[in-house]
Amino acid sequence: MRAAVLYGPGDVRVEEVGDLVPGPGEIVVRTLAAFTCGTDRKVVKRGYHAKMLKPPCVFGHEASGEVAAVGRGVTAFQPGDRVVAANSAPCGVCRQCARDRESLCEDLLFWNGTFADAYLVPARVVAKNVLPLGGVAPEDAAMAEPLACCVKGVQEAGVREGDRVLVIGAGPIGLMLVRLCALKSARVTAAARRPEALVAAKAHGAHEVVGIGSSKGGLVLGGMVEPGFDIIFDTGGAAETASLAIRAAGRGGVVNLFAGCPAGTRVEVDVTRVHYEEIRIHGTFHHTPAAFRESFRLIASGAVEPSKFVTSRKTLEELPESLIHPAVGVLKTLVMF
Repeated sequence: MRAAVLYGPGDVRVEEVGDLVPGPGEIVVRTLAAFTCGTDRKVVKRGYHAKMLKPPCVFGHEASGEVAAVGRGVTAFQPGDRVVAANSAPCGVCRQCARDRESLCEDLLFWNGTFADAYLVPARVVAKNVLPLGGVAPEDAAMAEPLACCVKGVQEAGVREGDRVLVIGAGPIGLMLVRLCALKSARVTAAARRPEALVAAKAHGAHEVVGIGSSKGGLVLGGMVEPGFDIIFDTGGAAETASLAIRAAGRGGVVNLFAGCPAGTRVEVDVTRVHYEEIRIHGTFHHTPAAFRESFRLIASGAVEPSKFVTSRKTLEELPESLIHPAVGVLKTLVMF
């Protein structure tokens, strides 16, 4: 079968690899649709992923497809079933799982390999985190994983009707957060540098959009005096955007540092404000089985339309170039099989 194999920084090759055979509890899925994400681009740039990938390896983790083979003991699925699998599954028995913090599972099992004609889903994921598509199109179902991360973030931030929400950044994740907060009937403001990103945010439900500019004191929201938002999501993943998010919090505000920053990133925090104004600052990492199911429900119901996030379509052979030299403004690239 064909697969995109990562060999090192900027080195991705589409080549023939061996066919997959499922072990006990595993399934092999023929790929029908796959998406790229920011993590994939980082992986290609760095040439590895510390937790998940050691080159040479097949990578990719957002996909859906048709079951091609099942391993011994699998009874929930059979060849021909169309399914979507999350890219991880918690153990369910460690201390963090017992505390309902499954995304922090001490033995969180990740898997990759969707940039290929077929991929193998580990037994634990088959048991906990694979869903039948029903009437959902494969290219829609494939977006369940990134949306699940956003579902978890919105839940943990406690977004409610009438909240003033600021989303910093209008890439795919920022736009998903905009849409989810709009579904909660919050009043959403989206902030980004590029005018076309602000247009996209409006299309996904933002009530207001503002540009992000620079000053001697750091980033600023164009045309706004540091407003007091109830909830702020930072999807920029940099010290300057995290600092902006914290400054934008109002009394009782919640700051969600959604995007991962480079190791060692530091920001200054006015702890007096944090104390007297009861500002909460927290992070959101990954997703949970419950968030994955809610994500799929939102897609199946039409509340979130994945096609609105797709701005590029590529074949597997075209994928390496699009990851090595991504075009400016591309949101989600659908890899077609």
